[in-house]
This record gives sequence, C-alpha cells and structure tokens, in this order.
Amino acid sequence: PPVPQAAGVTAMAEGWLSTHVLNTATGLPAAGVAVRLARLEGLRWTELAQRWTDEDGRCPALLAPGHATAGTYKLRFETAPYWQGLGCASFYPFVEVVFTVADPAQKLHVPLLISPYSYTTYRGS
Repeated sequence: PPVPQAAGVTAMAEGWLSTHVLNTATGLPAAGVAVRLARLEGLRWTELAQRWTDEDGRCPALLAPGHATAGTYKLRFETAPYWQGLGCASFYPFVEVVFTVADPAQKLHVPLLISPYSYTTYRGS
C-alpha cells in the first residue's frame, strides 16, 4: 500500500532514503515539517526532492531505489515554521544534515530529534 504523505504528496512505499522527526520536548512526532533532499554536484547543491513529515513525523521515500549515486547529500529540515506553529520560539531556523553515501544500493534512514534549543541526528536502520 502507498505511504501517506502530508500536503497530498504521494510517495512510493519503498524508498532509498527515509527520515523521521521527533519533538523531544513533547515526546511526540513532528508533523508537517518540510524536508528537502539535495546532492552535492561539484560546488553546488542540486535539490532532488521535497516532502513533508506525516502525522507520525515520518518522511519515507525521499529518493526512489535506483536513483541514488555515491556522493554527498544534504537533508534540510525547515524547523522554524514547525515551532512557530506550536507558539514556540526556537534557536535554529532550520537544520541541515550532510552525509556521505558510499554504497547507493544500501537503504538509509536518517532520524532527527528536535527541541527548541537543540537537535540530534544519527544513522538509523
């Protein structure tokens, strides 16, 4: 079955890269966060996809299987609008997570844990 996406975005159920955003201040998923995926090509970033986290804070299928290449990628999370929507001030207007892909055949999951004044990320499974 298809994976639900916020803002009417349809995605494949199986993707090469997924992410999950959790609000550690409340312990709840961060729904409605805009997420952009870009790849470094030379000295420039080329945007490949834009999605929004769903009600569970998940954003699967950022890039379809077979469309990845080895290289450097960036996930940009637009956190300011999320915090503003909750009536909170925040220190980070956005979070960028840059990572290197050595094996493009390997599926990746990059979670992000956020609070108004901190964030943490890690390579998930």
